[in-house]
Amino acid sequence: MLSRLVRHGYDIHLLVPNARPGIESRDGILVSTFANVLAVPGWLPAPLRRLWLLPAFWWVAARAATRLARQLRPAIVLGFSHYGAWPAYRAGRAIGAPSVLKLFGVMHAMRLDWPLARYLYHGIEGVLAFKVPLTHFIILNDGTQGDRVAKRWGVSPERITYLPNGIDVEWADQRFDRDGVRARHGAAPDEIVFLSLTRLVDSKRIDRFVDAMAAVQKRTAARTMVWIAGDGPLRGALEARVRSHGLAARFLGTVTHAEVPHILAASDVLVSTSTLTNMSIPTCEAMVLGRPVVALDVGGTKEVVRHEETGLVVPEDDPAALEAALARIAEDAALRERLGARARDFARHHFMGWDARIAAEIALFDRLAGGSPPERRA
Repeated sequence: MLSRLVRHGYDIHLLVPNARPGIESRDGILVSTFANVLAVPGWLPAPLRRLWLLPAFWWVAARAATRLARQLRPAIVLGFSHYGAWPAYRAGRAIGAPSVLKLFGVMHAMRLDWPLARYLYHGIEGVLAFKVPLTHFIILNDGTQGDRVAKRWGVSPERITYLPNGIDVEWADQRFDRDGVRARHGAAPDEIVFLSLTRLVDSKRIDRFVDAMAAVQKRTAARTMVWIAGDGPLRGALEARVRSHGLAARFLGTVTHAEVPHILAASDVLVSTSTLTNMSIPTCEAMVLGRPVVALDVGGTKEVVRHEETGLVVPEDDPAALEAALARIAEDAALRERLGARARDFARHHFMGWDARIAAEIALFDRLAGGSPPERRA
């Protein structure tokens, strides 16, 4: 995105916390830093860290952003995540430039069904960000229904641009060495590979996937293999869980973006068990490659994983339903084939490639900056 903005004619000035390793300047992208107030000791309880982080960051970053804005006179001030809301607004207001906040999803703020006290405990940062009188919000549709949440907390529709994530749709037309990848990762030709492709953190609930697949391997005659691609703090605990179940599984570790289509093409089913959203980029990428998805029904998951059409969707807190869905798709090759074909067709007609996706965002920046080309585009 930044490289495309530079090629389009924008000068990019990044203002980031002073951390190690840092972000280096390059052609068209200059980096400035401010005190890293995010470096809070990990041993502090989470509530105390949160009490410190947002107000401290907003105070320090807003002062630094305002100073830099007065020096550069940018055409647009863009903040990232809820941390960037107040700094972007203050800097934009100081020089009369539009202030924009870009959100890559809204996480727990989507849980409008929760009691208010629980909701605010988990999502107060997001609520506060929506209360900042920014010129515009760019919200990516990652399945956490950010447009609905923004409107709930008072952002008018004309101040929201709701964009899909870009997807590598060209993968649908490429060929991959399915047999070679399967052999490298220990999957026999007749085994049905169930894949999890995500960070190994609590919200992804890979433990549910492991438990369900352990039951499937005991109850069905179908030969199955589990691949867990990704890494994170829960890897050790998940490896121990796999051993305790005697589950036929492989941990693939961190997978680069270039490796993703090869892993997906070599698998048979993608399983997504996040408690936040299962309309993630891996879900969409699996569909591009014609792989059916089994997912928990949270957030906007059903926008893409349509039950009995492009995959199977099960209730969030129903382990028995997840186990039954995995067993069913393991035992029914015709079902896998039908769901995979329809997933590929859905992806072809509904997903946006990266070129079109980036062009849509650049067009918004041009409009907010007063037309293309603006006199100064920083």
